Amino acid sequence: MFGIDYITNNNGWAMAVVGATTVFVGLAVLSFVISQVHKLLDAWENRTKDNAVAAERPTEKAPARQEQRLPTVSELCSIYRPLVEQLQEPFLLTQLFEKSKEMDLPHPHLSIKSLQEADVLVARGDGTFNWNQQKAL
Repeated sequence: MFGIDYITNNNGWAMAVVGATTVFVGLAVLSFVISQVHKLLDAWENRTKDNAVAAERPTEKAPARQEQRLPTVSELCSIYRPLVEQLQEPFLLTQLFEKSKEMDLPHPHLSIKSLQEADVLVARGDGTFNWNQQKAL
């Protein structure tokens, strides 16, 4: 017997499928292993460094950060009043911001915004602002 009849009678098709599947799976596994070799080599090279870093780490916790709070509006008024007195009214917020940065005041954006919300800094409508003495007390 020769030809397709011989292949069919002796399970040739099944053997061909199993062989092709075996080769395909083997090549897929091999390509995956090769693609991960760099991680294995990095771990092997850094094995002494990782142990040294773990030994150097302090076991005690870092001190908790103190929570910073924004000053109240009355505190902000007492801080920003001397800056506003240096400016000619009406003034631009950029001028006040620059002065507060020169004085190294914390959170100038938030502080100026708080003063605006409390109507201590009053917009004139043309991009300039005035200091409201009545609200600043």
